[in-house]
Amino acid sequence: MTVSVYVLDVPEFDPVVHTARTAGMDVDRVGDYLRLTTGGREVVLRREETGMRPALWHAMLTGGLDGRIVSFTSEAVHLAEEEGA
Repeated sequence: MTVSVYVLDVPEFDPVVHTARTAGMDVDRVGDYLRLTTGGREVVLRREETGMRPALWHAMLTGGLDGRIVSFTSEAVHLAEEEGA
């Protein structure tokens, strides 16, 4: 199983895409979105590494995800595959 995050393909989310790539996530296009996927069971992305302002950071997951949110704070998002997957 994998964990995927879908972010709108707009310049405002480029820092998330860059940070995801640095974290070893794969990036591919799905319609108007970019799918950020990890082959691992979980991933943690830190806002400080993106340089994003809190408002954009909190909007990051509005495109949806395949997996579950373990925690989502103003400093980090921890995502994992669905339980039982």
